[in-house]
Amino acid sequence: MPQVFVSSVVNGPAEQVWAMIRRFDAVAHWLPFVKSSPIEDGGDPTRVGCVRVLTQTDGEVFREILVALSDAERCYSYTFVSSPVPVRNHRTTLRVLPITDGDCSYVEWSSRFEIAPEHESQLVELMNRNFQAGLRSLAEKFRGWPQDALRSP
Repeated sequence: MPQVFVSSVVNGPAEQVWAMIRRFDAVAHWLPFVKSSPIEDGGDPTRVGCVRVLTQTDGEVFREILVALSDAERCYSYTFVSSPVPVRNHRTTLRVLPITDGDCSYVEWSSRFEIAPEHESQLVELMNRNFQAGLRSLAEKFRGWPQDALRSP
């Protein structure tokens, strides 16, 4: 079963990083190739079972269901309801851990799935590239922290 694992350090406290990504519909605010990501029927974006309709900037549409969310562990997992990608038994997890030396965060994004062998290397490469771009974009949102956070209004 192919797996993708990408991680990065974000210059912000875990609580703040988690607050930015926690809502299942928030991905459009930090993932550069996502145009929109609303929850179907205007549902609660933190309720397990909600479905987001993720539209990429290239027009591809994914329907993804939130299958787990833990504020205590600062992570959530999702799978596809429908997808233009021909995978089976898919599960992706996004997690934020505190780095205690410096008040930064360690963010990891992982996925496992089944796919026909002839498509495996291409999809793994694409997911690695997309996940890494997402984590870089997330880190950019915290550039200058804590200096920016300490400035008076």
